[in-house]
Amino acid sequence: MARQTWVTLLVWQPADPLNPLDVSQAWPRVLQVVRDGEAGPPGVILRPDEPLRQAAARVTAALGLRAPAQPPALLAVDQRPSGRGGDVEQMVLVLDGGTLPTATLPPCGGCGRSHLVWTPLEEAEQPALVHALRARVRGGQPPTLWCGEPVVGG
Repeated sequence: MARQTWVTLLVWQPADPLNPLDVSQAWPRVLQVVRDGEAGPPGVILRPDEPLRQAAARVTAALGLRAPAQPPALLAVDQRPSGRGGDVEQMVLVLDGGTLPTATLPPCGGCGRSHLVWTPLEEAEQPALVHALRARVRGGQPPTLWCGEPVVGG
């Protein structure tokens, strides 16, 4: 059975840039990469023996963002089993990619990468992002997810 470990970043635009952790009035928007018409969080497949920080740096470099000074915190772990059609079993590690307080996205400059969009968190199709943001805002232990849903006692 084939397995992949994805390292994705939660990069978000707070509803209130002066108080980024306040989600009481409105949820933030999250940075998404559009590939083949589908939006998803920016990420890369973890290479054998690659540290998470290095994988996160590959993501930020591909986006044209500045890597954070401190290692990005783990916000959520989402495991997805392989499907009947021979799909790949996946483990998704959501790391804190920080905030971008303005809607301005880094320019692509003709690099040929997929384009970036801001998506309201409630419209993002990856439940792991919602759980990751909650973990970021509340602090504490990163949630363990199974197909996007919290594991009881995990």
